[in-house]
Amino acid sequence: MSKVEISRRGFLKSTLAATGAAMAGTAAHAGDIPEKWQRPKCSGWSWEKPAPKIAPEQIKKTVNTDVVVIGAGLAGFAAALAAAQEGAKVVLVEKTRGWSCRGGHITAFNSSLQKKMGIDIDAAEIVRRLVAWGQGRMDERLLWMFARKCGDCMDWAIDIAGKHDTNVTLWEGYYKGPTYTEFPVTHFFYNKNINLDYTYGNSEGIGNVALMPCFEEELKKAGVTLMYRTPAVQFIQDANKRVTGLIAGRPNNYTQINAAKGVIIATGCYGSNEEMRKAFAPYSLHADAQIYFPTKSNTGDAHIMAMQAGGVMQKNDNHAATVHLEAGAGSYGFLHVNANGERFMNEDVNTQSKSCSKELQPHGIAWTVYDSNWTQDVKKQVDGNLAGGLFYGQMWQPWGNGWNVEIEKASQAQHIKDGKVVVADTLDELAQKMGVPVEAFKATVTRYNELAAKGHDDDFGKRPELLTPIQKGPFYAGRLVSTLLAMSGGLHTDPSLHVLDKNDKPIEGLYVCGAAAGDYFGSGDYPTICPGMNHGRALTFGRLAGVMAAGGDIDKTVKSMEIK
Repeated sequence: MSKVEISRRGFLKSTLAATGAAMAGTAAHAGDIPEKWQRPKCSGWSWEKPAPKIAPEQIKKTVNTDVVVIGAGLAGFAAALAAAQEGAKVVLVEKTRGWSCRGGHITAFNSSLQKKMGIDIDAAEIVRRLVAWGQGRMDERLLWMFARKCGDCMDWAIDIAGKHDTNVTLWEGYYKGPTYTEFPVTHFFYNKNINLDYTYGNSEGIGNVALMPCFEEELKKAGVTLMYRTPAVQFIQDANKRVTGLIAGRPNNYTQINAAKGVIIATGCYGSNEEMRKAFAPYSLHADAQIYFPTKSNTGDAHIMAMQAGGVMQKNDNHAATVHLEAGAGSYGFLHVNANGERFMNEDVNTQSKSCSKELQPHGIAWTVYDSNWTQDVKKQVDGNLAGGLFYGQMWQPWGNGWNVEIEKASQAQHIKDGKVVVADTLDELAQKMGVPVEAFKATVTRYNELAAKGHDDDFGKRPELLTPIQKGPFYAGRLVSTLLAMSGGLHTDPSLHVLDKNDKPIEGLYVCGAAAGDYFGSGDYPTICPGMNHGRALTFGRLAGVMAAGGDIDKTVKSMEIK
């Protein structure tokens, strides 16, 4: 299949022609998009083929309900519980054997926890920065909707967790630099009396894995029917194209679920569908690794079902991908070199930016290089509010605890054992273990040390307080591995949280929330100024979708924060 490309001149020519035709009074109907204004089509994608008809004899059971939710993740559980609390009868279907979750950083503004800690969040400033990061290529109404509603949705989750002896705190490891700054908006849950140590990615009872069982218990109490191992297969639509339910299950044993009020897609992203990534986010294909649990269950099934029912994906090309240095060594803010042993960037940036810039280096290879003073350097930087962020500050660094040296040493020891970090007594030996040219690497380190001594980064403008020299052995080099966590673009939607068609009209009865929904992030890059934004919108929009699908009023059910 060949990708259709349009030159700038060709685009301008076609746009002017379409504009002239519209001004001349073409026969386009109100609400329709003239053909010449539509994005070029590439034929051959699997979702462009009509869904095969399911024979009536394959449907063995029929269930009648008010709301159906597809997906047992954070967004799906929030949607199902919110709908049930509005008085709706709810069925939730999930293709795997149970609920799933990853990570646990959840963004919220001005929650009760933040207020208790005396942390005032400027929500308007955050929204403006998110819009600027995405270059306006989103539906800004969704960002303001999130800003107004996320605090109350976090308080809702905190109340649910509290009923099950599960606590919440704020993450202290966020990035605090003057030019790149993250906001203290990141909440995470943990079980009562749990150890908050996080060594080499191993933790117990911390994050969404602590929160999800609380939601599941509340769903059961609310009478929600949980149908695990039941994949959604096809939407049911009436003569007006309204979605009235779905068919779920497996061949020769399908269940038809009729939904009187609505169906909610809450299936997460499409990161394990390589065809969809090729179509909507080709840069994501450069990532070295992928982390998703359950493994590769995020295959875009409901996205495809929605497109076959008349929905479309969000309009901006190259959907945002959440790509972090998850599968490699901690990056910190030390010297970064490529496969040629050369420095290539200002290391004073977030993990997303490092992942993306690394991919542009020869063979996509990069290392972080440091010496025996590394723990003192990082602790001084993180605890001194100079830097931080993921794979710099620690994953589950509770508010007020500081950067834990012993935990990080234990993690590094495991990284050395796994080959993610190499260690040597000399720079010559280190370069050999890294597989980079020895003399070029030594020249890079010499230059870096000269800049550190000078107190000014003439080459890349790095802050002098982060220019830590590399002088005393043993010396270390950690392999940076870009890791796709989630695709952060999805189905075309608006503040009604309906899936929209090619003419921006809602498909009645079909809602979408969480990572399956689009129009929230701009093109290409996932903004990291609010660590946990994907989980934050899963919780917030999941709850809002549940209320709306059940026929409730979100402004009556969910408090709005006044944004000044």
